[in-house]
Amino acid sequence: MASRRIPLEDHVADATALLAGILGALPVPLGAAAVGRVAAQELRSPLDVPAADVSQMDGYAVRAADLPAVGEEVSLPLGAMIAAGDLPGELAPGTARAIMTGAPVPAGADLVVPVEESAGGRFVLGRSGGAAGADGGAGSVALTPLETEPGRFVRPRGSATRRGDTILRAGQVLTPGRIAHLAACGTREVEARTPPRALVLSTGSEVAPAGGDPGPGRTHDANGPGLAAALAEAGAEVVATAAVPDDPALLLERLHAELGRTDADLIVTSGGVSQGAREVVRMAAQHADVTLAFPTLALQPGGPQGIGTLLHEGRRVPWIALPGNPVSALLSCELILRPALGAPPRRRLRLPLRLEDPSRPEPSPAHLLQHRRARVLPSGQVRLVGGPGSHLVAALAAADALVAVPVGTDLLHDGELIETILLTEGS
Repeated sequence: MASRRIPLEDHVADATALLAGILGALPVPLGAAAVGRVAAQELRSPLDVPAADVSQMDGYAVRAADLPAVGEEVSLPLGAMIAAGDLPGELAPGTARAIMTGAPVPAGADLVVPVEESAGGRFVLGRSGGAAGADGGAGSVALTPLETEPGRFVRPRGSATRRGDTILRAGQVLTPGRIAHLAACGTREVEARTPPRALVLSTGSEVAPAGGDPGPGRTHDANGPGLAAALAEAGAEVVATAAVPDDPALLLERLHAELGRTDADLIVTSGGVSQGAREVVRMAAQHADVTLAFPTLALQPGGPQGIGTLLHEGRRVPWIALPGNPVSALLSCELILRPALGAPPRRRLRLPLRLEDPSRPEPSPAHLLQHRRARVLPSGQVRLVGGPGSHLVAALAAADALVAVPVGTDLLHDGELIETILLTEGS
């Protein structure tokens, strides 16, 4: 009897629970060392940014009530100049104070007239130590404002960030913009996820290392380098890669040797999990040190999977066993391991499908969640790349997206909206 197929999300939940114990966090100082790390905490701003009403322009802080109609000139006595970092005090009624960009607005002032709207259009020092327009007199300034509405060229307190606002969420990537925002809110360091140490093994007697002629009946190992790259992109540190033949004793011997050498937190293997007569991971699972289950997912590619642990020197090391075809292995890593490791989710859009031949719908197995390789076109449509075969690595290399064909769909039609996962972007 055929095994029951389980939904992808159920398997992701199982993998997430299995890997939860290896996902740690450490404080990282903001700056270059934080770029690209994944936040392990939510942070709220402890303060308003800006912390006071500040000037958006170089100009004069005034009261709207002291200004004439728009376009008319007024001469106002000058108080002391205010620069960024000064304590502004108050603005006396009927006066103006020169103010620089970013300087706090004095109490009583409710707008800033740009220096360009003063006589002469530039600052000069007055005898009072303030600044005046070039023709405004030693202790006064002549202004001809173009607008007189309160709030003009004043950045209100908290207009960038309010105290208590969420400024970082767990799972977000620390980008330069986020790092600058955190620093502006007074943050010095942030809890970031520590990369789990992953051991990657490709199984199969036919697997040969890259370089030269692999020999009759053999193939170059695409899974080792591909999975190592995918795991690194998902936030793991790959401490070793290796290939082993279809011998369960050799597989376990190599795993124990690499775990002893690297102290890895996670085992990721490819191959040996299907229904063949010589599936090396399934054979290794009969050993007392191994606890592995082999669910079949309602997924294409990537139906056969393995999940469990290997007992090594008293500790249970999580083991995720992926299928052996290269596209199956890489998409399984993308769809299962990436979320289980807490990597930021990919952006998903519903885009119109563009088929090569609009008159010929594309078939899909209705009982499976199928992921087809695709490219997003400049037109905003999405086009399939290559066929559904799990060996078509060139099509995966050419893709920048996945089209997720839901269970229950047997035909894809030109122009229909389809969920599209963008592989080239993160959250």
